[in-house]
Amino acid sequence: MRRSKADAEQTRQNILDAAERLFCTRGIAQTTLEQIAREAGATRGAIYWHFKDKNDVLSGIYERYEDPQLCRIETAAAGELPDDPLDVLEVTGAEYLQTIESDPVQQRLHLILISGTPNDGTEQWRESKNAEIYRLLLRLMERAHAEGSLSDALTPQEAAVAQMVMFNGLIGEWHRSGRAFPLHATGSKLVRHLIDSMRRKPAAEGTGA
Repeated sequence: MRRSKADAEQTRQNILDAAERLFCTRGIAQTTLEQIAREAGATRGAIYWHFKDKNDVLSGIYERYEDPQLCRIETAAAGELPDDPLDVLEVTGAEYLQTIESDPVQQRLHLILISGTPNDGTEQWRESKNAEIYRLLLRLMERAHAEGSLSDALTPQEAAVAQMVMFNGLIGEWHRSGRAFPLHATGSKLVRHLIDSMRRKPAAEGTGA
């Protein structure tokens, strides 16, 4: 008897759930597709029916979680929001840190993104996802530069890099330290200071006279 589409989709979701657990506990390099299949209670044939390799599994995990903060940044970068780009970044950054701190699913997703090792077969996928986020932040900073809110001391590229370093460093250290500090409270304050340092400062009265 042929399985229904609903059964097939449930098997696919079970495989993704199992992959999330194993990638976070064992690491990406140490996890095989066969181990994922066993963890999911699926056959080896079933996993290869749905996924061709670990990169395909990673894409499936990533794509089923929509990040509202990244969606808002994308809208702002495209000029479809009237808000100042740096204000958008400060607000969405704080919201993202709060989400990471409170949502185990998002914690697992971030751990998966940073848990790979060189030559583990997934580095190209991880690099592509990080590059997508960098390009998105770069477009937002290019808009800030064009509208005059970004400091002349920074190029849009430098501002985007600073943001990548800040968020990846904050969340990574939070994980590595065993959550030794409140991610949202501490991170939001540090992000606010970073964004303030990026803003173009008003010219002092009388300058250039």
